[in-house]
Amino acid sequence: MLAKPKSHVLYSEMYFGKPQIHLRSSATEVACQLCKSELREGIGITAKRMGDRIVFVCSEHGF
Repeated sequence: MLAKPKSHVLYSEMYFGKPQIHLRSSATEVACQLCKSELREGIGITAKRMGDRIVFVCSEHGF
């Protein structure tokens, strides 16, 4: 007995695994360079350029 192939197939209870990708990053968490407070609820961090350096300051030191 021959049957026509179906154009739509429902796959149920099947798992198609994806390979894990390991990312390498040199990113670090930003903190205020004056008081060392980190980014959290109610505290914002701003980057300011001073000469040839970039300085991160919190919202309490925002000058």
